[in-house]
Amino acid sequence: MSESHTCATVVKIDSPDPRGCAVTEPWITAVRGSASYTVPKVDVLVSATVRSLRTTIPFLMATNSATNGASLNANYNVPNTVAQGLLGRLPSGTNANGTTIVNLVEPAQVYGDRVTQVDVRFAKVLRFKGKRVDAGVDLYNLFNTNDAAGYEQTFDYATQGATWLRPTSIVAPRFARVNVTLNF
Repeated sequence: MSESHTCATVVKIDSPDPRGCAVTEPWITAVRGSASYTVPKVDVLVSATVRSLRTTIPFLMATNSATNGASLNANYNVPNTVAQGLLGRLPSGTNANGTTIVNLVEPAQVYGDRVTQVDVRFAKVLRFKGKRVDAGVDLYNLFNTNDAAGYEQTFDYATQGATWLRPTSIVAPRFARVNVTLNF
């Protein structure tokens, strides 16, 4: 391989992953919107919020590749004794008892499912003596979706990756909140 190339094709276990230097990602759309309407004559406030996006949990994502953070990883924990056998030395900054994490998938190749969630609010507006009271109920996750919000991103050698991409968390279940707001 010529030294003039900016991206290498061979991954070195103790250097930043060269596969992440020229990443072309697909368009990842996120739709968010909200609407609010007060029904005249009965003074009932109706509002809704809609979110539709790819699942991402930033603190679980690798930060050493040129990606927007939405792609998933297959992190393989290589014992440093194995890495020492491959490299002829320990990976830099490690000791023989530790492990080195290697991502087995290309950046921007694996993504989580799309999650769509709808929240609504209904409130009765009461007016008296120049004051306004909104008494209502908020319904979160109206359609009670149970989409995966996080995934197992460790590729375990012993199980041959059997738990890789298993959901580790789901969207919070539907719940209601009663509230009263006083404007004066």
